[in-house]
Amino acid sequence: MEDCVRATNQRLSLLHSRTRIADWYYGTGNFVVRASDNNRLRLADELSLALGSPCAVLRVEELDARLALAKKAVSPPSELGFRWTRGIAFWVSGKPCTVTPKPTAHGVFFPINPYTVGAFKKDRLAEGKKTLDKENRGGGWSAISADIAKAVGGTWTSRALDRLGRLLLNWCQNPTSRLRTVTTEPRAVNAFTVVHTKANFIERVTA
Repeated sequence: MEDCVRATNQRLSLLHSRTRIADWYYGTGNFVVRASDNNRLRLADELSLALGSPCAVLRVEELDARLALAKKAVSPPSELGFRWTRGIAFWVSGKPCTVTPKPTAHGVFFPINPYTVGAFKKDRLAEGKKTLDKENRGGGWSAISADIAKAVGGTWTSRALDRLGRLLLNWCQNPTSRLRTVTTEPRAVNAFTVVHTKANFIERVTA
């Protein structure tokens, strides 16, 4: 993963950007970046160029606040053979969300703000077990993003709450430990979280 991040940071350097990926959580397309620029739209543009596809950008403290709100949402009633997985969809481009999307075959939604939609993804369990059915994922979080885009327009990207929370935990515990391994640039002062529209970052970078 470090090699993939280092390659992306090199692309950013070629774009004459001082923004650098500083932390991540596995290969799931969730990052923390250090940036000298406070304009998130410009950051999103340059990161999209370096990553090869669009992404959502928000401040670390904004993600933390939205995670806290999502954790308070009441889970839908349980259904035999399924599990509700809590997550968040982020606005990337186009129209923000002004109405709560109706439930779909993939999940149930709840409002957070016009640029963030909470979701309970409906995950099928393996027969007779409490683990997920890996052969029938129902489109994963990409399906949740597509459902919101179909309902309200625009481009959205979604992730499980647990993965986003682990990214923030890694960063808050030691915000410089990984930065030294992937860039020699001086540290910029602003920290932003980035959620890529392609969940498999390693596959995307190496393709």
